[in-house]
Amino acid sequence: MTKVTLIVGANSTSSRLNGLVEYTQKVLFDYKIQTQVIQVHMLPHQALLTADVMDKTLQKYNEQLAASEGVFIFTPIFKGSYSGILKTYLDVLPQKALANKVVYALGLGGSQHHLLALQYALEPVLKELGTEELLQSTYVLQDQVTKEERGFTVNETVRQRINQQLDQVIQRIELKQQGVRRWEKIV
Repeated sequence: MTKVTLIVGANSTSSRLNGLVEYTQKVLFDYKIQTQVIQVHMLPHQALLTADVMDKTLQKYNEQLAASEGVFIFTPIFKGSYSGILKTYLDVLPQKALANKVVYALGLGGSQHHLLALQYALEPVLKELGTEELLQSTYVLQDQVTKEERGFTVNETVRQRINQQLDQVIQRIELKQQGVRRWEKIV
């Protein structure tokens, strides 16, 4: 079964960012893709802050990530960059943890002024972690995700943008599973 890991760099589960996570999980479920969510703020804080790569909990999550065909990164955008919470987890990943995976990043910010934060701040780090198939990131404004009494509502335009990228993710994962190469690596 196809597995995708969702890494969430929010500081709580009530963050509107989790509206994007919930919506993405729902769509992936419709595709019959198994998802696992890593809420970074719930990982052992001491291990993250000291970059204790020997911590058993971190190792367990890193192993789950290694077994995934796809990795989605969700982050709030603060002051033109991704969250420090997310950075603490990315720092404890093995050097090429995202190699041979389809990677997709989604960011949630307060204004259009931070539209390129994912491209300029997060994507270079993801590439350093071995990402070869990085889909175009999706930046979403906070007011496009509404917090409801029983969850979140994601704006229709945002859902369409996410759906287009998820279609690409599914296609690329299926090609990888069939052994079809989209390009040759230049060594």
